[in-house]
Amino acid sequence: MIGITAVMTATPGQGDALVAAMQKIAAEVVKEEGNHCYLVHQSLDDADTLLIYEQYTDEAALQAHRDHMKALGGGLKGLLAGRPDVKLFALKD
Repeated sequence: MIGITAVMTATPGQGDALVAAMQKIAAEVVKEEGNHCYLVHQSLDDADTLLIYEQYTDEAALQAHRDHMKALGGGLKGLLAGRPDVKLFALKD
């Protein structure tokens, strides 16, 4: 199982708009084979900071997700203050 965290910073004042955009993306991602979750969190301390948590069965499912994200297109232009801080993790039993 592969887990991913992505911390995203919205353009100042655009946190709620970024949440809405990410929730639309999440609705599509959870349909992917091998996806176990795609959860959008908004910081309680800073509404312009989001945490996305994702889980995929394996590397093949993750690659299919990456391909799907390219097909979904950007849609986040003007909403992000910079590149997300993305980290990948392996579930240890």
